[in-house]
Amino acid sequence: MSPTATTTTCNQIPVGDLHCQRHPYDKELTTTCIDCSEKPDKKGFYQIRLHDTVLFPEGGGQPFDTGFIDDIPVHNVQRQGIEHVHYTKAPVAVGKQVTLKVDWDRRWDHMQQHSGQHLLSAVLEQEPFRVETGSWYMGATRSFIELETRQDPSRVPTPEQLQEVERRVNKMIVESIPVIVHTQANKDDTDRPESVPDDYVGGGTIRTVEIKGVDMNPCCGTHVLSTGHLQMIKLLHTEKVRGGNTRLFFLVGQRVTDYAESMFQVSKQLTALLSGPPETFVENVTRLQQNNRTNMKAAKRWMGDLAGHVATDLSHQLESRDTVVMYRADADMEFLTQIANTLKDKQVLEGRETKTIVLAAGEANVGGPIMVLGGSNDSVQSVAKAVTTQLADSGIRGGGKGRWQGKAKAWKGIESLQEKLDQLSIST
Repeated sequence: MSPTATTTTCNQIPVGDLHCQRHPYDKELTTTCIDCSEKPDKKGFYQIRLHDTVLFPEGGGQPFDTGFIDDIPVHNVQRQGIEHVHYTKAPVAVGKQVTLKVDWDRRWDHMQQHSGQHLLSAVLEQEPFRVETGSWYMGATRSFIELETRQDPSRVPTPEQLQEVERRVNKMIVESIPVIVHTQANKDDTDRPESVPDDYVGGGTIRTVEIKGVDMNPCCGTHVLSTGHLQMIKLLHTEKVRGGNTRLFFLVGQRVTDYAESMFQVSKQLTALLSGPPETFVENVTRLQQNNRTNMKAAKRWMGDLAGHVATDLSHQLESRDTVVMYRADADMEFLTQIANTLKDKQVLEGRETKTIVLAAGEANVGGPIMVLGGSNDSVQSVAKAVTTQLADSGIRGGGKGRWQGKAKAWKGIESLQEKLDQLSIST
């Protein structure tokens, strides 16, 4: 422990003055275990308190670090007041000297996103944009800042302004501006920024992160040493939230490289599928969409014609039987509805109270929709009951008055349904 460090009641270096905050580029630390819960909690975690840590406890919008205490994985690190608690699935002996290792890829990503957010928010506060950041969120693959635009919609950045913001931020990254952390002892818990959590009392350190000549903000997170370590920033898109605020999504550093790689792989696949380079994607997709709309219109016309022929055939079959079954594995609910509407338009079942038609569709192994139509509700309900009984293994569920509709989980025995319904009609 440094001579000037403030300690907690359990002899911990307090959050705010942790090794990970003072030396964010360090990947390992040897320290001492000073406390360990006797039993795991309901989720199976032991709570470990160490003298100091190289693993950042969640705070300031930055997620917690993961890593190892010796060979024991650390799944979570949280702040409790000014203390830091590590969550593991195995206990650690109190008094033991241990070696901590941080998941560096995760830490480096968090540092880039966090420092990148500070720089992005600072540029957006400048002229001519003058829009403040109310909050921010670091996601696993992309992050966003929430801009305070609800009071003044004119502050919502235009696409052209966002291009200029991105250009300015990347210029500052190239300039490799120093990032400096200033510290102040939190002695009396009074002279402190509003952003400091209410339970951060009893000592500790107030940290302020400065991007030299650009920004100055209180923050407990781990940050890069200069803007050059951010590599670059890419602004993605915006969306409206909370009655007028605006979320601006962004990527920083390695995430930009990963995003470019994923887009390159997609581009390669589309090049093969569309038989053309990226510059022809829009043209080719537009042509495909137009062709698809034309084909869909044609298919709808053909489906209407086919539904008319099917309705006529069903009407003819009703001359010789009380119930007619039509099942097509290649059909769907839209086709069944088209047939039902055509039957209604042609008044096929009008005045034929004892007549019913069963329409079913879908592949045998996945099931699909079913309808029972009839000249009266009594005949519809009677046949629907018979159908669900005869196809009990199909898992049919449905209902309705006048037109009974349902769905089967699979079609088991559908091929012999007509014969079984004919037999039931003869027996009655």
